[in-house]
Amino acid sequence: MHPEYLCAHCIGSSALAAIVEALFGTTEVPEISMTSSTAPGVTHRWTNLRAYTDEVSQARIWAGFHYRFSTLVGQDMGRKIGGYVVQNAMQPATVADAR
Repeated sequence: MHPEYLCAHCIGSSALAAIVEALFGTTEVPEISMTSSTAPGVTHRWTNLRAYTDEVSQARIWAGFHYRFSTLVGQDMGRKIGGYVVQNAMQPATVADAR
């Protein structure tokens, strides 16, 4: 009775986190923050990429938009997409490419 779809916010945040983790080699990062456009003055801060993606996932559940299953599957899909991007699109440029 409740058709469910994958959490797009979870996919996007996890893909971003996977790419940043691949670039820096760690989930620990200098502080990142986001300020809400719908809740003026509300800013969230993270220094760990997993904490960031987990908060995105939890927010979708708390808001009633998704069940936990769709957030977990969305996070897994996002990590796979991020890994694909790193392996296939983010390759070092060669000298010939730079010209």
